[in-house]
Amino acid sequence: MKCMYKTAAVTAALLFQLPVHAEAPVSELGGGAVTLSGNNGAIVPSGSVEDRVALLERTLNARLRIQADLQQQVDSLQQEVDELRGQLEQQGYQMQQSEERQRQLYQELDKVNSAQQQAASAPAAASSAAPVPATGNYSSNQDENQAYDAAVNMVLKEKNYDKAIPAFQGFIKQYPESSYVPNAHYWLGQLLFNKSDRAGAKGQFQTLVSKYPKSPKRADALLKLGMIAQLEGKKGDAKSYYEQVTKGYPNSSAAQLAQQALSKL
Repeated sequence: MKCMYKTAAVTAALLFQLPVHAEAPVSELGGGAVTLSGNNGAIVPSGSVEDRVALLERTLNARLRIQADLQQQVDSLQQEVDELRGQLEQQGYQMQQSEERQRQLYQELDKVNSAQQQAASAPAAASSAAPVPATGNYSSNQDENQAYDAAVNMVLKEKNYDKAIPAFQGFIKQYPESSYVPNAHYWLGQLLFNKSDRAGAKGQFQTLVSKYPKSPKRADALLKLGMIAQLEGKKGDAKSYYEQVTKGYPNSSAAQLAQQALSKL
């Protein structure tokens, strides 16, 4: 009996704490109606204790379901925010890599342009009727010189990088024994790298490294192979390429860049 009174008291206390804004019947259980009072916001139940306890349980369960739904919505929104943050970070990284590739291409263009200017001021260049090739090494075949210079000028003067790619490819095919071929492979690798064609760029740089060990562009080709490997997540290969640059060409600008890259691996 005491237990029943205690249950009724707890139930009444909880029910009086539930805010209500209008007077309306909620439900009928066993013939007893529960009326919401608009005077002081209190719930005035009627009927048996079991009916009132059942009503309270349903009310609490409804509130719990609402809270669960709200929590699910909050979790869903948080997941969307996390996904958007991840996408922004990925886009930022891709933009950074694109800017780095563009910067490196411009550096190479500046180097070649400087080499052209130095070659143009040399006596050999002054006495030559052929256009000044980007390497400063001249061929006795004027058609060969002109073909190579035409491909280089598509990059330096015309800024037509897409057109320069088949021009260098055609030069390599037409003059496979030319002294300009190593540089042509490097130009192709650089242009393809700038277009995000990593596989194509890698093939050109690897050809230069393996077939032309005495080429002055070999250190730069090794550096680019390391960068491609790093972009592909192959840190072991990247480290190997960078170390080949720092050990084989310690006084080169490529070695300085390779050392910086090694410090970040």
